[in-house]
Amino acid sequence: MIELPQIEQQRRKIDQHFVGQRICEIQVQKESWINISLGELSAAVTGRQLLFVERRGKAFIFHLDDGKRLLLHVGVDAYFSFSHDDAEAEVDSSKQQLEIKFEQGSWRIAGARTLSLQWITAKELDEQLKAWGPEPLSRNLTFELFKRRFAKRRSSLKTALTNPALIAGLTPLIADEISFRAGLLPSVRIETLTEEDWAELYRAMVEWLHEAIDESQATPHTYAVTGRTGEPCFQCETKLEELRINGKTAVYCPSCQHEHVKVSEPQGV
Repeated sequence: MIELPQIEQQRRKIDQHFVGQRICEIQVQKESWINISLGELSAAVTGRQLLFVERRGKAFIFHLDDGKRLLLHVGVDAYFSFSHDDAEAEVDSSKQQLEIKFEQGSWRIAGARTLSLQWITAKELDEQLKAWGPEPLSRNLTFELFKRRFAKRRSSLKTALTNPALIAGLTPLIADEISFRAGLLPSVRIETLTEEDWAELYRAMVEWLHEAIDESQATPHTYAVTGRTGEPCFQCETKLEELRINGKTAVYCPSCQHEHVKVSEPQGV
């Protein structure tokens, strides 16, 4: 399961182990996965220093010391591995799809259904990023800006959350988890949501992503509905159900999720 939290975990590991080192070699299983020939890519990046690694949605962005970027998209079923100081990592070489060798170790990807690697300029990257919405955990994405991203939109909540032009990196799986934590049905129409609904949705998104990224904070209940159709809800023990929204399956709790969040009644005097 490769989602935004897993991509961010890997970004932090690359940042910890390889930033500041030079690329010694790059290997890609299929030349069709890159935007230039493998020979050109190898010549372009070998010897270049990795300045820092950025994530945008589910994409890695490697910033190199010559001003160029490596933009990497990784498909589902991928798994990652590290090795240090020429130690061999436990990776099935028949499944290995990408390896970047640094001065003190390597980073590898294997098993992904799809993979795309582009060697591009900063300007070319900026042009591509214009089609993507803001990062869900960006400091600039305040509650008010979050709410405005969906203004005048007419769709289900799940459809809106998974629109990359509105918010980057929120997949159907993450949309289901955020909806559950917010107590909202994934099928609710966003044009009907109240101020309280939007506030709870924003809180749930930020809280769930931080928890899922930080493995020390994650609990068995972090993924409360994913892959659990027919199982009891962690909160109320009602059987989780499925529904179809624009051809996609959503998993939800019919007891805990509603068209509007439950607002606490004021205490009597």
